[in-house]
Amino acid sequence: MKNGHESKFEPSGTVMPREEAGADNQKQIFIIGHENPDCDSVCSAIGYAYFKNIVDRRYLYIPARAGELNSETKFVLEKFDIEPPIEIESLAPTASDMELKKPIVASPHDCLKYVASLMKESNIRTVPIVDSNRKLSGIIGLKDIAEHYIDTMGFGDISTTPIDLNILIDTLDGKVIANPKDVEKLTGRIFIAAMQKARILSKIRAGDVVILGDRTDVQIDLINSECSALIITGNSTISQEVIRLASEKGTVIVSSPHDTFVTAKLFALSTPLHSIMSKEVPVVGLYTRVSEIKRKVVESEYRSVLLIDADNRLISIITRTDLLHPIRKKVILVDHNEISQAVDGVQEAEILEIIDHHRVGDISTLMPIHVHNEPIGSTCTIVAGFMFLHQIDIPTEIAGLLLSGILSDTLILTLSTTTERDKEVAYKLADKLNVEIEEYGKELLTASIDIKGKSATEILFLDFKEYLLGTKKVGVGQIMVLDEEEISAKEDDIKMEMERLRKEKQYDLVAFLITNPLKKGEAILVKGDTRIIEKAFAVKIQDDKCAIPGTLSRKKDFIPAIGYFCSTIYEL
Repeated sequence: MKNGHESKFEPSGTVMPREEAGADNQKQIFIIGHENPDCDSVCSAIGYAYFKNIVDRRYLYIPARAGELNSETKFVLEKFDIEPPIEIESLAPTASDMELKKPIVASPHDCLKYVASLMKESNIRTVPIVDSNRKLSGIIGLKDIAEHYIDTMGFGDISTTPIDLNILIDTLDGKVIANPKDVEKLTGRIFIAAMQKARILSKIRAGDVVILGDRTDVQIDLINSECSALIITGNSTISQEVIRLASEKGTVIVSSPHDTFVTAKLFALSTPLHSIMSKEVPVVGLYTRVSEIKRKVVESEYRSVLLIDADNRLISIITRTDLLHPIRKKVILVDHNEISQAVDGVQEAEILEIIDHHRVGDISTLMPIHVHNEPIGSTCTIVAGFMFLHQIDIPTEIAGLLLSGILSDTLILTLSTTTERDKEVAYKLADKLNVEIEEYGKELLTASIDIKGKSATEILFLDFKEYLLGTKKVGVGQIMVLDEEEISAKEDDIKMEMERLRKEKQYDLVAFLITNPLKKGEAILVKGDTRIIEKAFAVKIQDDKCAIPGTLSRKKDFIPAIGYFCSTIYEL
């Protein structure tokens, strides 16, 4: 998604009927038209969002678009001082659509005892590890704690994973009796002195850390053997001779209130998290698809993923529990009802309504929804009709958009799709704006046919739609021109692009309709199965081109005509 949710519909600071600035994602409903959006698609989305925000206060309706704006639509938005709708690249649910919880975290310098207690108190199995800036450092789970605890049952050498003395004191609830060298970390082998004196001394090496009880004679011998530290258990009284000798030799003396067995267990739990945490962290971003998150959760040994921002700062943790319920964006479709024309991921969204004026397509839903489809010239006519029906005072900006969508889609009320209702609504809106339809229509038309500086690809996709007609996959582009020489100069390049597209997308037919509103006729460029066009319109195609009398409407004249022959041509 581009532009972010903060780009909510608030044209000129006056039209947005709501004052809430940050609605919950679950309360957002996007209203969006087809891919390669035209003026009617964009204007009806904005207009219907305005209407819905007035009549339904339960949700925040957000107008959106499924692609770049064409020159005509840019002209309209600028003329009526309205911000472009946000661009949505996919309706597939992402992490941003989930109810994210604040994660319970630990620091790399916390000890195992702390994080184990945290897990028990919070009834969780995994804890993210973050630094002081909340940037992700690693992750630790119950399995990591269990594995470390098993590995240290016999104890070993902590030279590679030194124990912070302050953490050890906190873990043991103990106190430092002597630390003549101001040691901050304990290193060396860990040894429990729970055997005969002679055997103990035979096993000890310089630098060892020894855990033992109230045995003054052994304590003295261990200090003389240059042990680095003694952990004396059971709150035993420590003789002044031992303290004096430790000060001379530089030995750390720590007193533990626990017995030797418990002290040994707690010693293992004083290990800092940075020494055992995993840095193989499964991470996702706010706009990672839920389908990808599910896959990562299943594959993760932690059965979870960590959600981070662009600066590696932790946002949340997502577990299997968070994925139990369906997560879907809510959407209303305008000016289309076919999957081939819809934005990516529409089948993963919860479609609530369809407002359209085209043929019935192939989009299906799990639940019954409101569908309003009329055989009229423009979706904006339908939206304006809703506002008139509810006696809503239409702001000038919205009236301008709706009129623009109607005039654009009906070619200033001249196309065969134009109905009396389109004309009635258009003149009603024009009266409100105090404009002449013919005059404004020509201004709008001029803005829509500027192809200077555009490549063949850009021209072909200015208004391009895909259709599944019977067994045939068809792509149809359309453009209006006043200067036919201007488009003729680019004709060869457009044909090459049409052929490239046909092969790439495996279209059976690619057609490009060139309409000159000042003339009653249509030039058509064709690539692919030309028999479809020849049979449908009784014409002969030469050099990938033909002319058809009469100004064609793609949805009323062209698609219905070729639709029949797409399914029957091979039977003729």
